Amino acid sequence: MAGQSRKWMILVATIWIQAFTGTNFDFSAYSSELKSVLGISQVQLNYLAVASDLGKVFGWSSGLALMYFPIWTVLFAAAFMGFVGYGVQWLVITSFISLPYIMVTTSLFFLLF
Repeated sequence: MAGQSRKWMILVATIWIQAFTGTNFDFSAYSSELKSVLGISQVQLNYLAVASDLGKVFGWSSGLALMYFPIWTVLFAAAFMGFVGYGVQWLVITSFISLPYIMVTTSLFFLLF
């Protein structure tokens, strides 16, 4: 019975992680601003969208991590990665920092959990 309970807890924690680290519709809300701040083409913006989507596709890895690590560890790692990934984008959009295109792409891909 304890194993069955743990599986449900892993499922719920995975859903929470994916819900709190972003939705599938958020990129379009700020992509035009990102495009103008970075001075990139539509093709380069499409690559950023793909990097963002790849980060979300690997959301299953949090469920896998929950099988081997305590829940608090995985939730902390997911929160940290989300904070870094979205935080870098926010800093770039607000022109607080200036990063090259490849670094912004890497930050989007950093949203792996």
